[in-house]
Amino acid sequence: MKLAPKIVWLTFLGGAIGSLVRWSVGEASDTMFTLWLVNLTGAFLVGVFNGFEYFKSDSRRAFWSTGFAGGLTTMSGVAILLLAPKFDGAAIALMIFCSVLCYWIAVKASTKVNTKWKA
Repeated sequence: MKLAPKIVWLTFLGGAIGSLVRWSVGEASDTMFTLWLVNLTGAFLVGVFNGFEYFKSDSRRAFWSTGFAGGLTTMSGVAILLLAPKFDGAAIALMIFCSVLCYWIAVKASTKVNTKWKA
């Protein structure tokens, strides 16, 4: 991907919207639920974006995958759990495993749907 001003702005805009969505979810629920929800949803969305041809252009990838999904997810939120008094390494490992699983399922499903739509 060429780093052009348009790509930078699309990434910024997508990230701002994704971060706003994450903040909104966080305002409506507790911290652990929010972390799980946004990280699993974001991982799933990146899988969808990577599986569909529609999202293969630099502009769409910058806005949706890098920007929106990147802003939606929060590894910094997970990292701060390392400092929590009730640190639970198993829960963090499980969240990361489930996120990778959501990504994988989304890539497989969206690739299959994308292939059927082309046929």
